[in-house]
Amino acid sequence: MKRIRRKFFVGVCEFQAASMADLGFLLLIFFIVTTVFAIEQGIPLVLPGRAQTATRLKESEIFEIRVGRDGSVEAAGHAVDVGAVRSLVEQRIARHPEVVVVLMTAPEANYGQMVAVLDQIKLARCRRISLQSMD
Repeated sequence: MKRIRRKFFVGVCEFQAASMADLGFLLLIFFIVTTVFAIEQGIPLVLPGRAQTATRLKESEIFEIRVGRDGSVEAAGHAVDVGAVRSLVEQRIARHPEVVVVLMTAPEANYGQMVAVLDQIKLARCRRISLQSMD
């Protein structure tokens, strides 16, 4: 018995680019819509507006805290620990409710140390804070 071979006609293959473009566009839209962008958060500070004028303060209404370049913290001229800043500020606010805490930081100081001191000041519920750089 002889086998009969059938001849298959193989046509020219065509590439359907239109459906691929649609698929690529849909994937692009999907990833744009579902992507979550990280919002970088900084230190939340409320800065005064331009309409406010400068006022003179008495020496008793100013409480200076200094952060040195080596990370040392001084409050009212005495070396203190970062954890003690909160209680010192609370005591000062109890005596003088309108006290302004001036946080002076050396330009070479560790940024984390300055933020730690600023956090302690905010935990003491002080609302009048001035940030300055030491010369």
